[in-house]
Amino acid sequence: MDANLMVWLGPAATALTPTQLEQLADASRDIDARYPEPDDADRREAALTAATQHLLGDVTIDDASRTLIDARAHERRAYAGALQMAVMAVRVAGTPKAVAARRAGIDRMSLLQALGERAPR
Repeated sequence: MDANLMVWLGPAATALTPTQLEQLADASRDIDARYPEPDDADRREAALTAATQHLLGDVTIDDASRTLIDARAHERRAYAGALQMAVMAVRVAGTPKAVAARRAGIDRMSLLQALGERAPR
């Protein structure tokens, strides 16, 4: 068992059986291989947390599915709001389209489509 993983687990390490600890070590190696880049740290953390919670019996695959469905719905709503803000920045405030798209965190082509200047994909 990797010492860093044991430190990361903290008190949860005592709640896992030796078999579960080995399963988590295997999962950790898989996760590290799947998300090797430094920018992937948040993904590694989320995946390792999910694996730990699953082994502890706190989270099921159905729970993970519901969380993902809810997050996607939240993302759609957030995107709609950001897109509308960009449209209003262009139409009301006269902000250049590229600037409005960048500030809203959306793709410029999506903004052009919302403004009726580009055909839907």
